[in-house]
Amino acid sequence: MSSVTNNPKLRLLIAVIPFVVILIVACGKSEVPNLIEAPTVTTPTPKVVTVIEELVNEPVQSNSTGQPDNEFDTKEIERNYRGINDETIKIAVVKSGNVFQDVEIGVKARIFRLNENGGINSRKLEIVEVIDDSGSEETLKSAVEEIVDQDIFALILLSTATSPAVTDILAENNLPFFGWGFTEGFCEPNKWGFGFNGCMNLATSAANNENLDTSSLRLLSIFYGRVPQVISITTSDSAGTAVTVQNETLWGDNLIKSVQFDDDISAAAILEEVNSLGADVLLVSMGLETTVDIKRELIDNFSGMVVDDVTYLPGILQDFEMAAKLEGGYVFSQVPPQEEYRGATTEIMTGLSQIDGPQIYSQAISVGYWSTDLLVAILNSIEGEINVKSFFEKANIEGYLYNPEFSGGPCPIQTALAHQGSSGGAALLQVRGGVFRPVVNFNCP
Repeated sequence: MSSVTNNPKLRLLIAVIPFVVILIVACGKSEVPNLIEAPTVTTPTPKVVTVIEELVNEPVQSNSTGQPDNEFDTKEIERNYRGINDETIKIAVVKSGNVFQDVEIGVKARIFRLNENGGINSRKLEIVEVIDDSGSEETLKSAVEEIVDQDIFALILLSTATSPAVTDILAENNLPFFGWGFTEGFCEPNKWGFGFNGCMNLATSAANNENLDTSSLRLLSIFYGRVPQVISITTSDSAGTAVTVQNETLWGDNLIKSVQFDDDISAAAILEEVNSLGADVLLVSMGLETTVDIKRELIDNFSGMVVDDVTYLPGILQDFEMAAKLEGGYVFSQVPPQEEYRGATTEIMTGLSQIDGPQIYSQAISVGYWSTDLLVAILNSIEGEINVKSFFEKANIEGYLYNPEFSGGPCPIQTALAHQGSSGGAALLQVRGGVFRPVVNFNCP
């Protein structure tokens, strides 16, 4: 069963977009060029539906001027040295091991490079604890409550159980946390969470239209040489509604139809809805398991290109059956893909070799590496004493332009504005010959 929306006035905007969002994209099945560098293509400004601002349940408390919030009151922030001594700066890692199994390996690789080069003002960065919450919010909350009472300066947080209840504890205790900014705690009004790719929260992007993540529009426009016509396919739950809002806001008149399915989703049902519409692009958000189940049939029967943004999982194609299901399909990645073999890839692989890590690194390793890189960059930019207050003032009041020095790395982002929107970096890859191959290299707005 499905409910169909043809660009109506939406009644709800969900504040948090979940990590797993799938986009299935259709275009002609002609031979696709293997682009090494993204060509310069002028894409029109996406149509922004002004009703979005009225749909946000609670207005985002942010400085939407595009400037650092220099008037933020820091009087209540203690100038303490929690987790910092003359020799070390201590951090912890919390992960959902069922999804982000080896994030700490990426953290260790970045720390090794840092410490081998003298550390931070002669202090070494040290991981004192790694906790696996197994995706349980109760376990995560308990772990965070313990961490804020320990001698720990910062946290690398990559958990599917992350919620405002958890990140509020960290903020109330002035404990900086770093990770993939897809949850609400990495966005305004919380100023203690730092995503290496900024804030990926839909409510923040919708309320601050200038910060809307346009990466899918940008990549597909590069691929087509024009803005394609799209259809949105997603679920009928709150997450699906959030995706629908995002697509309608971003694509405007180029979105010709939206369909939200109930529980029973099949490739046949999707094809029945879309095959007669003649759109260029089909955007689908279904979850990893469903994507793998339906993608082969969609690739075989849809007269276009099928793209998602969850199946880029390095190592997944080593399973022959899985590789066969995904062959010919496309995938977006918000993390710089290792298959581009640019400077950023070389740096991570070198770090992994130095700690006897894997030769093929997972998405979790990449997120762990770049999250730690952002932490290191901010700490290295502090002049004078390093403590909790000086960190906050540098990151949120003065602001620091995080701009990784390696080609193919995350996009530049101003830390004082990182809570307001995404940095917008993304890549497009195709599964071809049983391997991921870059089609449009990772690039920035």
